[in-house]
Amino acid sequence: MPDIVTPYHMTKPSEFLDLLKIYSRKDLKKKFDIFDTRIDTGVFPWGDQSSVWLFVTKEKTSGMTGYSDDFDGQILNFDGQMAGRTDINIIHHAEDGNELLVFFRNRKNEYPNSAFRYLGRFQYISHKGERPTRFVLQALDVGTNECGGSVPITNYRKPEEYIEGMERKRVQTYYERNPRLRAEALKVHGTKCAVCGFDFSEAYGTIGEGYIEIHHKNPVASYEGEVAVNPETDLVPVCANCHRMIHRRKKLLSVEDLRKIMQNQPKGHDYR
Repeated sequence: MPDIVTPYHMTKPSEFLDLLKIYSRKDLKKKFDIFDTRIDTGVFPWGDQSSVWLFVTKEKTSGMTGYSDDFDGQILNFDGQMAGRTDINIIHHAEDGNELLVFFRNRKNEYPNSAFRYLGRFQYISHKGERPTRFVLQALDVGTNECGGSVPITNYRKPEEYIEGMERKRVQTYYERNPRLRAEALKVHGTKCAVCGFDFSEAYGTIGEGYIEIHHKNPVASYEGEVAVNPETDLVPVCANCHRMIHRRKKLLSVEDLRKIMQNQPKGHDYR
């Protein structure tokens, strides 16, 4: 990364940060010449640079506020500040032209100097409650590998394009999926199953917040090369059970067909 000579003339702070690199707050203050004391809190709305930074610690110590935060490699469940003053910065970050950057650690002393791992840009999906507000945020720059570790996403094109289906080789062929598509699909459709209405957060509480599977109406494996995908018309959220049933037979069931099947089952079965 190039040295920053005039930090207040850069385009976006993310252009000067290395994805998955470890940064302490001291490192960041020095790198960007920051004197704003809000960087020492969990939410740093840096208005001068059109950026909002989140500093997230999963396991809290006795001296830390008891927020409930977790990151599964794609979805960040994050509690806003108790006073709620910075909630608006997170909710409207995209409309305001602000990138949302996340620095994450599992525990305070995971890295030297109480540092964090930089996870790149995230996108607001939803929120509920207040003081603290419970946020669901989607990672845009990192995905997960077979072992559950974070890895950079390298196949993005223009920000407004959503591309999937690039053929890659492991022991078998698999098809690369774009996490931005999931983020956009969640914004459009929400997190309730489109077939049965099941909501993971209602059933399982905070551990289920933001979780739902995303079904491609046209299977990714059927793509011939890279294909542009519309999150509104080509994707739909479904629970794991309904997703299995859609793919149970050789001929794919539509969401509408599976919903009719469930509605025609004998009364007394509560699938919701």
